[in-house]
Amino acid sequence: MVVIFHMRKCFFIKFIFSLFLFILFVLIYLIFKFFHHGLLNETFTTSNCQYGEKIDIVYTWVNGSDPKFNKNLNEYLKNKNISCDSSKQRFDDKYELKFSLRSIEKYAPWINHVYIVTNGQIPYWLNLDYEKVTVVTHNEIFKDVTNLPTFSSPAIESNLHSIPGLSKKFIYFNDDLFLASPIHPDDFYTPGKGFLIYLAWPVPNCAHNCLWIYVNDGQCDRDCYIPECQMDGSDCDDDNDDADEQKRTIYDFTTDNSEYVNEENETKSAALAETIKKVQANFYHIFLKKLNDTNLVNMNNTSIKNISNIVKDHNNNLIKTDKFRRHIKKRDNSKFRKYFEKFKFTKNIDAYSASLQHSNRVFNSKYGFQTRKVPSHAPILIDKDIMKELENKFVEEFRITEKNKVRRKDDMQFSFTYYHFVMSEKRNRTIEDIFDEFDTDSSNTWSDREIRTLLTQLYELPLSYGTVDNFESKLLECSKYGSYQNVPVPPYERYIDSKLPVISKYLVKDCHYISTLLLQKFQRVFKYKFEVVQNSDKFVSFAMLNSNISDVVGNLDEIRRHRRKFVCLNDNLDESKESENELVRAILYDFYLSLFPIPSRFELPQELRNKFAYVEELNEWKSNRMLVKICLYILIFVILCFITFNSCKKMCYQVVNKFFC
Repeated sequence: MVVIFHMRKCFFIKFIFSLFLFILFVLIYLIFKFFHHGLLNETFTTSNCQYGEKIDIVYTWVNGSDPKFNKNLNEYLKNKNISCDSSKQRFDDKYELKFSLRSIEKYAPWINHVYIVTNGQIPYWLNLDYEKVTVVTHNEIFKDVTNLPTFSSPAIESNLHSIPGLSKKFIYFNDDLFLASPIHPDDFYTPGKGFLIYLAWPVPNCAHNCLWIYVNDGQCDRDCYIPECQMDGSDCDDDNDDADEQKRTIYDFTTDNSEYVNEENETKSAALAETIKKVQANFYHIFLKKLNDTNLVNMNNTSIKNISNIVKDHNNNLIKTDKFRRHIKKRDNSKFRKYFEKFKFTKNIDAYSASLQHSNRVFNSKYGFQTRKVPSHAPILIDKDIMKELENKFVEEFRITEKNKVRRKDDMQFSFTYYHFVMSEKRNRTIEDIFDEFDTDSSNTWSDREIRTLLTQLYELPLSYGTVDNFESKLLECSKYGSYQNVPVPPYERYIDSKLPVISKYLVKDCHYISTLLLQKFQRVFKYKFEVVQNSDKFVSFAMLNSNISDVVGNLDEIRRHRRKFVCLNDNLDESKESENELVRAILYDFYLSLFPIPSRFELPQELRNKFAYVEELNEWKSNRMLVKICLYILIFVILCFITFNSCKKMCYQVVNKFFC
C-alpha cells in the first residue's frame, strides 16, 4: 500500500508540475504574439484613426506568364470550342501590381488592409509575412465552386464582397491602376454628398446608326428596331397605317387652316401654323405622341392651346443635338479619340462592350430608358450591403455571370451595374418624413415661412396669389373637420395678417388633399446619396498602350506632366510585334521606377523570392510545418518536465506532503 501511495503521489506531483509549465508556456506565447502583432500594426492604427471607418483595398490579379494557367485556359477553350479574347496582353504581367502597391503605400497610407484575389497564384515578389496583405483564392469567395476554374473577370468581380474579413466599404483596384497623387476617403465618399461617381463616355451604340439616345425617344428609328436595341424601346409600336393617317391629319390641320377659334370664340392668328411649317420636316415625328397625350389639338376645331412653347423646346433640342454632334466630332479628332475608337460599334463587338450593352438593357428593363455612361478607369468604392442588394435584385443575371468561365456578352459589368444601381434605386417616403423635411425648426408645426418654402417646391415660380390662397384654403378646410392634439407653437410662427391655424403633422397627415399632393411630388426619392463628379478627366488619366514606341512615350510623358489622382495604363499591344513589345515593357518599367523607386513593405527584399507559386502548395507546406512544430514543442516540453522534475524532486515532495498529506 505504501508503494502504491508513493507511486500515486509521484504521478500527481508530475501532473501538477506539467500543468503549471504548460500554462506558463502558453502565457509567454500569447504575450509574444500580442506585442509582435501590435508593433507591426502600430503604423496602420495611427494612420487609420483619423478617418474612423476602416477601408480595405481589393485587387484582382493573374500571372498570364504561368504555364499552368495558360495550359488550363487553352484546354478549356479547345474543349468547349469557344472563341474569345485570350490574347497575351489580357493576362500579361508587367509588374503593374507591384508598382500599384507602392503607390498605395505612398499616397494612401490610411488604407487598412490589402486583399489580392487570384486563382491561387502568388506573386513571387510578394511579402506574405506582411500583416497588411492577404492573398485570397477564388475558392474562398465563389458561391458555387463548381464554376471554377474561371478566366472571367466579371465572374470574379461579382464575388469580391464575399472575401472573409473584408471591411464594410472597400475600394476595388484593377491591377493596371495606380495612384499618382495623394487620395483620401472623401475622394470616394462623404457623409454629406454620399458616393462620388466618376463617369466617362456614353454606353456604346447598340447598332450601326443607332445611338442609345434614339431608343425610346418617341420617334420610330428603323435602325434601332432590333432586339439588341430593345426594339427601339417600343417607339415603333404605333408606326402603322393609323399612325400615318393621324400624322397626315395633323399636318393638314396645321397648314391648311388660317385661323382657329378658342373656347371664348375669339379668333387666333395663324402665325403658329407658319411656325410649325418651318419645322414640319421632323416636328410631327417627335411630338406626335406628345400632341395626342396632352390634347394639344382638338380635332373638332373647338380649341387649340398655345404650342409656341412646344416648338421652342423642340428647336432648342435640335440646337443641343447639333451641339452634341459637333462635340463628338471634336472629340473624335482630339486626344480622346482612343476612348471612342475602342468602343466604336462593329459587327464583331468585343466581350467587354457587349457586356456593357447587356447590362444597360437589363437596367433599361428595370429602371426605364436613360442615357447611361460608362464608369471612368478609376478605383471604385463598394459597399458590401449595397452589393448584396444589387445581387438580390438581379439574381439570375449574376448567376449567369458567375457561371461564365470566360468573358461573355451576357455578363453583368461590375462597376457599371454598381454605379448605376446606386444612381437608380429609389425609396418611398412617408408623410411624416416629408413634413419633417420642411419643418426646419423641428417644432412639429409648419410656420408661414416653412409653408412658403414648401410652395416653391410644389409649384412653378413665380408663385401667384391664387396659388398661395388655394393652398391655404385647403389647410383651413381640413382644420375645420378634425380634432387634433395640442402642439406647442413657437413664437413668431405666423405673420400678422395670417389666417392659418396651427398646421401640425397630424393635420397634414389626415388632410387627404394635402397628403396626396405631397406624396405625388415628394414620395419617391433616391435611396442612396451620390454625386456625379463633373469633368472626371481632371482626376483620371487613361492611356492605351500600343506597340508604337512614339505613342507610348508620348502617353507616359503626358502622365508625368499632368499628375492626376488615378492612372490607368491599358495594354493594347500587338502580339505580332515582339521586338517592339519588349522595348515597350522596358520603357514602361522605367516609367514606373521614375514614379516609385522605393520598394514597399508589400515586397520581399530584391534578393529573395517566394518559394511557392501557388497558395495550395504554400498551405500544404504550412500544414506540414505546423505538424513538425507541434511534435517538436511536445518533445521539448516532455524533456523540460523530466529535467525539471529530477532537479526539484525533493522540493516537490515537500510541497505535496505539506498541502496534501
